[in-house]
Amino acid sequence: MRAGINILTIIIPVAIVLTVTIIAFAVYKAAYRRKINKRLAEGRDADIKPMMSPVKFIVITLLCSIVGLILLWGFLILIFTAHLKIDRLNLASVPSIRMMPNELLEDSVIGEYKFGDEIKGYTKHTFNDKDTCLEVYILNEEYTHVFAPVLVAAKYTGSKQVVFSDLRCEFKHNHFSANWDTVGENGLLAIDTGGYQGEFSLEYVLFNNYENEVKEHYADLRTGLKFNVNEYGQVNIAE
Repeated sequence: MRAGINILTIIIPVAIVLTVTIIAFAVYKAAYRRKINKRLAEGRDADIKPMMSPVKFIVITLLCSIVGLILLWGFLILIFTAHLKIDRLNLASVPSIRMMPNELLEDSVIGEYKFGDEIKGYTKHTFNDKDTCLEVYILNEEYTHVFAPVLVAAKYTGSKQVVFSDLRCEFKHNHFSANWDTVGENGLLAIDTGGYQGEFSLEYVLFNNYENEVKEHYADLRTGLKFNVNEYGQVNIAE
């Protein structure tokens, strides 16, 4: 298959050059005959500008076709390369979120992690609000682009029955929602901001089942934080 493609990359340009040359020569030949017929009809006194010889015309046409084809290919390559760069930038700027449940952390460098512990390389920030506790770990500046910039752990500290809970992240053009109950008591949420720059928010939402009703209701347990990502990828908690 690759050999076939390589042959085509040679045949196609040659065919284009030959086709352009044949068409141009056909036009030249028609004009050349018209001038000859005019000279024969009007004699030596006919006001006819001389034309270049057929050989010279073919050589010039071939050279112009080759140069034009090279310029066209160069232009197309520039456009294709620019699109690739834009696509890569767009991919790099898309944040991603990954849940890290207990069993995944057990075999990692933070396998001994328990809710509320310190994590090396990160600065811990604790937020208690509305019977919830959010542990937010911000990556220290010297490790930027090496590990996930933000790690989050959430815990309900109230006494009401909780059916299930979510951790949600809202970026400018992306929304992520993670079922927090699946990560276990000592799980973490890793937020990789990629090449994203600007603000994003984190919200911890809990759902209750009131009075043993089948229908689920939003609890009044909704708390969150806002973050800023600077041009260097460093994340800060907004005031």
